[in-house]
Parts: sequence; C-alpha cells; structure tokens
Amino acid sequence: MTQQANNFTALRWLGALMVLVGHAFVFLGLPEPVVLGWAPLGPIGVYIFFSISGYLVAQSWDRDPHVGRFLMRRAWRIFPGLWVCILLSAYVLGPVVTQIPLKDYWLHPHTKGYLSNLYLYISYALPGVFPDNKYPNAVNGSLWSLPVEFMMYLFMATLLWLRPSRKTSLAVGAVAVLMAVGWAIPRSEMLVFYRSDMRQLFICGAYFWGGVLIHQWRLHARMNGPVLLGLGVLWLMLSPWRELFVLSSYLALPVLIIGVGEKSWPGLRQLNAYDYSYGVYIYAFPVQQTVAHFFPAMGLTAYLAVTIAVTFLLAKFSWQFIERPGLQFKPKVPLMMA
Repeated sequence: MTQQANNFTALRWLGALMVLVGHAFVFLGLPEPVVLGWAPLGPIGVYIFFSISGYLVAQSWDRDPHVGRFLMRRAWRIFPGLWVCILLSAYVLGPVVTQIPLKDYWLHPHTKGYLSNLYLYISYALPGVFPDNKYPNAVNGSLWSLPVEFMMYLFMATLLWLRPSRKTSLAVGAVAVLMAVGWAIPRSEMLVFYRSDMRQLFICGAYFWGGVLIHQWRLHARMNGPVLLGLGVLWLMLSPWRELFVLSSYLALPVLIIGVGEKSWPGLRQLNAYDYSYGVYIYAFPVQQTVAHFFPAMGLTAYLAVTIAVTFLLAKFSWQFIERPGLQFKPKVPLMMA
C-alpha cells in the first residue's frame, strides 16, 4: 500500500473521536453537546465519514469501473474488522458482563441472533448485557451506519455503471438533499427496512453524494485556502437560521472536509500509516458501555481518558492484524487501467 499525501486519515480520526466523545455524554447520563443548534457531535462525526467516503470511493470507481471488483474492495475494507469485533462482543465481552447464568446466555436466541451483524443485519442486544446502564441493553449502537454506507455503495455502483451525465448525478444529489430536509429529518417515526432506518439513506446519503459530486465535477481543484475560509465563514453566518444552516451543510461540510483533506500537512499526513479510525469507530461503543457498566460514577474526564486509551489499543490491534492484512486481498486494478 502506498502512503497517500493528504489529510483524509486525520479527518477520519477526527470523525471517529467526535462519535466517541459525543457518546461519552450519553453513557454518563449527560446532555450531548449540540453544535450551533445543528446536530450533536456524534452525528457530525458520521457525516464527516460519509462525505469522505463518497469522494474516495468515487475515485476508486473511476480507476476501475467494474461493479464486482468495486464491491469486493468495499467488502474487504468493512467486513474483516467488523467480523472480529462482533465475535469478540458475543463470545468474550458478553459472557464476562452478562447478568444471567452463562448456560442461559449461550442458549439464548439473542446470542446467536447477534451474529446477524456479520452480514449487516443489525442487532444491538446480547442477553443480560448492560441492562442497567444509562443507555441500556445496546452493545454496539454505532453499527447502524454500516448497512447505510454499504447501501450507498450499491446505489453508487449501480448508477455509475449506467454512465449518467454529471448533470444527472447532480440531480440525484439535489433529490437526496430535498428528501433529507423535507422528509427524513422532520419525520419522527423510523421507516425500517433490513433493520435499518431508511431516513438515514437520505440524511447521511446526501453527504456521501456530495463527496461523489465533488469528485465528478473536479471541484477539489478549486478549493484553495481563501475559498475554504470564505465558505466556512459564510456557512457560520447562516447558523442563526437553523433550517437554512442544515440545508447549506450538505454543500458546506463535504466541500470543507474534502478541501482540507486534499491538503498535505506533515503533522497530519503521518497518520496515513496508522488508519485506526474504523477500529475506533466499531470498538468505541462496546468499550464505553463496558467502562460505564463497571464504573457508573466515573467523571467525564477520567471516563474519556480510559475509554480513548482502551479503544485505541483495540483499534491498533484491528488495523495491524485484521484490517491491513485483509486489504491485501482487495482486487487489483487491471494493468490496462492502472
């Protein structure tokens, strides 16, 4: 693997840590901070992930526009680390912390049912695990975003295989934004398919598609410092009007994140060799729930220090021994297209 000279890994770290810090407030029974009346820290971290993902996987598609190889590359990035995390949760964490007899735990249908997470059919509970936590019963609530992201991969590959014009892709993005602000965000009831909330296909998918459009229209070439600064200031000026601020976020956030990501700052690009962000994302929730289970009265600062340290170690293990070796099996770009 070649080291990319950009800041995207650092920004993925940022997104993962925002999710971790946002969840810390929830697990301790504290109100989660809301940024400028827009969204809590956790969802903003997820939006950062989706913006970067749309941009980078659109580049991957252009290098090799083959549906099968494209989806295999995405699968090799997501599933190896996820599978180990799920198995550790069900067969190590669960037996240690469950409040029911071990025999009942192993025979309980929810123990086997938790393994449906292996194929992104999301299940959050293990029997007798975390029933008394301030956020009860959920072992890994962060998993909700993974089927949404994979659905976006499927949609993108299907659409781009049809070779739409850039204007058609722009129209798709506009529809996604309108559905997000006009239907998904105001709607209070979930619309569930494959155990996933379909509202998130538009709320998160619009940020993902923003990244796709930035690549297709080659907008990153115009994202110099003054442009990014001006856009950031203009966006902040809209913050008193929440609806307008949220609507404009579907343009501003992907542009700002990708504009910064395309830069190359020595202190940040060194993180490219240590892409632990996915591991931080998938391990933080069960680690935080476990610490809250054993130390429910721990203060916020100590809680963050402990959970960040433990999560980092698990993420390092995941990257070095599971994710990075798994990436070696990703289909190569055919030589004629390289």
